[in-house]
Formats: sequence, structure tokens, C-alpha cells
Amino acid sequence: MFSIIRTQRCSQVCCIWSQVKHFSGKEKFYKEARICHSDGGFEINLDNRKLRTPNGNIVKLPTESLAQAVSVEWNNQNEVLKLDQMPLTTLCFSAVENKPTIPAKSLVSTCFNYLHTDTILCRINEPPELEKFQSERWDPMVNWLMKRHSIQVTPSSGFAMPVISENAEPVLSRYLLSYNYWSIIGFERMVSSLKSLIVPLALVDREISVEEAVSLSRLEQEYQISKWGNIAWHHDIELAESRMKTAAAVMFIQLCSEDSKTERYREALKSL
Repeated sequence: MFSIIRTQRCSQVCCIWSQVKHFSGKEKFYKEARICHSDGGFEINLDNRKLRTPNGNIVKLPTESLAQAVSVEWNNQNEVLKLDQMPLTTLCFSAVENKPTIPAKSLVSTCFNYLHTDTILCRINEPPELEKFQSERWDPMVNWLMKRHSIQVTPSSGFAMPVISENAEPVLSRYLLSYNYWSIIGFERMVSSLKSLIVPLALVDREISVEEAVSLSRLEQEYQISKWGNIAWHHDIELAESRMKTAAAVMFIQLCSEDSKTERYREALKSL
């Protein structure tokens, strides 16, 4: 089972990075990115060219607020395109490319499978100082999950697996499927990046901040840093990148879930 899960995760990550490599390093070929309405959705025009995925599919965005955010990413590019600095665009590419081939239920199943090896639930009981540190930081998240979703989970240590109640999968799957496909893509990205389902659920529910979410997912690393010191050129960059990806994913979920029509507000203002 775990080999299948790892294969699915790897294929999705490889797909994302192949998209990044397709654009990154190319010279900027447009002057301005603008949004336009299109069949109930929104598109990005790079001058007179429609924004397309590396496979040539037109990127049609579900909400105007997401389209505005994506256009800002493209307008902030300098002479050379750097797609690794456009995390929302990368998520959009992933949503457009995956929707025809990967059903929402498959993405949700992948997310739920992380619960069995969730960072918050799989603990180390040596040294005792680390075990205490984990309990202090992670137990509140476990308690929140059980109260918020009415399920039962028991953390494990060593080689034992966490104990998860039978109702956990249907309850959490139903919750994730209440979001639209694009938002589920954001969940899958966060879950994969943080190696946790519990942390993204708490973050989207605004129980914790982005900084707290990343810190919880890096708890063992932060403990080692407190003992042995920080490698600035490595750990600091890694931390900044993790925060950027997490912030982008949660913003992506929020922007995809909104039904904001700023054009309607503009028209209303004109009539005043």
C-alpha cells in the first residue's frame, strides 16, 4: 500500500517540477498580464497570448480573485521568467493538467493516506526531551482534530502505527470533497509538502498560522537545530521555501473557494 502511495506522490511532484522547468529561465516575452472573462471563468492574457500550461492547455481560472493574484505573479516577473517564484501559477497548471485524468476522490484518498504516517501522529520516544517537546506542540493539534471532526486518533511511537477510528476516512473524505477540484489540488500540495493532513486542516480552518504550520511540520528538525545549531545557507532557505509553498497553497484554496465578482462592484460604483 505504501509503495503505491509513494508512487502517486512522486508522479504528481515530478509533473509539477517539469512544469516549472518548462518556463523557468526563458526570457520574458510579454509586456503585461491582464485578466479577461471567458465562458463563466477567467483567463490570463500575456499581451495577445492566452496563458497556457506546458502541454498547451488554456488556463481557465474559477474565480476572479485567483485570476488577479496570478496576473500579479506574471506582472512581477523581470527579464527572465522564474516559475519557482510563481507558486499560484504552478498550482493552476497542476489543476488544469490533472483534472481530466485524476478524479477528486483519488486526490482526497492520497491526502487521507498521509494520516497513517502523519508527522503529528508518528513520534520518537528518545530522547525524553524530544518526546516531551512533541507532546507539548503536537497534542493540541490532535485534540483539535478529534473535537473539530468528531473522530478518534491515537499517536504512536517507534515502529507502531497510529490508531485511527473507522469513521475518520469517511468523515475527512466528505469534508475534503466539499471543496471544489481546484481547492483539493491546494490541499494535496500542502499535505505532500508538510507530510501531514492534520496541519493543513488546522491551517485552512484558521486554527494556526502559516508560520506555526511549518514549525509543527519541522519540529524534529527545529529540535536538532536547537541542539547543534543552524546552517544559515541551508536551513534558512529551506524554511523560507516551505513557508512560501504553504502560504501559496492555503491562499490558493481560499481564492478558489471564493465567489468574488469585483467587476460587479466596479459597475455598481459607476452607477453611483
